[in-house]
Amino acid sequence: MSSLRYAVRLDAPATHTATVELRFQPDADHVDVTMPAWCPGSYLIRDYARFVRDLTVTGDDGQPRRATKLDKQTWRIERAGAKELVVRYGLYGHDLTVRTNHIDHDHAFLHGPATFIYPASARDAAIEVEVSGYPAAWTLTTALRREGTRYSASSIDELFDHPIHLGPTRLYDVPAKVPVKLAIWGEKAPGGTFDEQRLAQDLAAIVDDHVARLGEAPFETYTFILMLSHDAYGGLEHRASSVNLFNPHFAATRKSYEGLLELLSHEFFHAWNGKRIAPKPLLEFDYTREAYTPCLWVMEGITSHYDRWALRTSGRVTAKSFLDKLLDDWARLLATPGRAHQSLEQSSFDAWIKLYKPDESNLNTTVSYYLKGGLTMLALDLHIRRRTEGQRSLDDVLRALWQRYGKPRVPHPDDLQPIFEEASGLSLGDVFDKQIRGTGDPELPAELAHVGLELRANADPATTADGATPVWLGITAQANKVTGVLDGSPAHEAGISPGDELVAIDRFRATSDGDLRNLLGARRPGDRVVVTLFRRHKLIELTAQLAAAPPTRYEIAGVADPGPAAARYQAWLGEPHPGAQTLATVTATARWV
Repeated sequence: MSSLRYAVRLDAPATHTATVELRFQPDADHVDVTMPAWCPGSYLIRDYARFVRDLTVTGDDGQPRRATKLDKQTWRIERAGAKELVVRYGLYGHDLTVRTNHIDHDHAFLHGPATFIYPASARDAAIEVEVSGYPAAWTLTTALRREGTRYSASSIDELFDHPIHLGPTRLYDVPAKVPVKLAIWGEKAPGGTFDEQRLAQDLAAIVDDHVARLGEAPFETYTFILMLSHDAYGGLEHRASSVNLFNPHFAATRKSYEGLLELLSHEFFHAWNGKRIAPKPLLEFDYTREAYTPCLWVMEGITSHYDRWALRTSGRVTAKSFLDKLLDDWARLLATPGRAHQSLEQSSFDAWIKLYKPDESNLNTTVSYYLKGGLTMLALDLHIRRRTEGQRSLDDVLRALWQRYGKPRVPHPDDLQPIFEEASGLSLGDVFDKQIRGTGDPELPAELAHVGLELRANADPATTADGATPVWLGITAQANKVTGVLDGSPAHEAGISPGDELVAIDRFRATSDGDLRNLLGARRPGDRVVVTLFRRHKLIELTAQLAAAPPTRYEIAGVADPGPAAARYQAWLGEPHPGAQTLATVTATARWV
């Protein structure tokens, strides 16, 4: 089949619509054209064809051709002697995420899988794209190759991997050792310590750190697309670019600014890990159905470790800030009872039906391969450093994965234990059996102890009365509505259910988190309380026996006399051991009552 030529017009962006035209020369009496059901990097069936409207087909004689819908995303076109077929359709886009189209009077973000219908038999055809009709003040940003007024790609897969943004953007050269640009759309909130020029400078250090660790860049040029919008967050990796959503107040606090750096670092690192280091289902795409793999912990867990680690090794964050974020992740993991029921491999495989389709049972049955994966990789890095006396680290594993699989674009096997062992020179069966194939927690406290740090867990003093042991029901709630019940908790044993509307505890009103905490604050483990609630508009009473609440306060502190651990700490975090002082504190009281 000849090349595929697309023309996208944005004549009325305020209506959230675009028109798309596809021209190609058919090579059979009928041609099936289709649209992806999902996009690489986001593991949920999204059925992008639902945004297509008014599809018509004509031949080179200007006469219409029959197009029959075969399934949710495929149309069969009758050639009827045409030398060229022209497919035209409208496209609706009003969902501001990194995985969907968003078109309005301010800008247009075109996500390839959600935009371009293509002949199913022509995935390897050369591509031309022309975008027109948009306001003169808008700038088009994409990593696609530009050829005059058109853009080109060597295949549908390459086209889908190069998103297009149009709008009034601020473009910065990122002064890294490889060619990188940063395009920002959306108004930055006024004030704050940080600015966009500082962002470009800090990004350069992070980019250089990643490239130095892997030894080479897998692209000629790279483009960060950053869209600023309230209540927005997300990122999606592509082979030579990434699309990122963040709030306009990123410069207001150091924590927010470092959060943005971490997001951009994460998506950039995927240029190696995820776009090139990947299992077969995520290198050889079937856009019509789920791509199951037990290895998303490799793509996202390793990346979730290195996105933050690169901030530290490039000097963008302090060791204290790094440990603060580490501790926050640890607190969130331990507040997830589902970690005892789902391994990293199971979490990876079930992402399509669990992670992106959460319900009230998820906290009891699932664990995030991002969260646990990142912590497991950090603990494994310390494990390798400890057992090799600092001669090797997770970096050696990463480089082996790149050289063996990523650089030649060879799919890696599901079982990566052998290459982890080969690269580290260690037997790692216990780690894989317990923490990756099994449901064991990362051995972070023990590994931190080896570098002279103590990880402590206890109750938040603010939740105790005169030093008494705090109690809990074991629910998560929004206002007075129960949103989750933790397995094995007093609420679970009493029969409280998600969706219940709490009214009172022992006949005292309890219609907010504050009410609940006040009413439970003076209680002791073993006390019984009467819980009054509405369930499906029926008033009922249940009796719950309170239990000691799990720890909610976590600390990382240096030990007073670290001995040889002081040198290991410095080799790891790049600064002298701090001695006996608390370095990080996190309180996680908001997750349950």
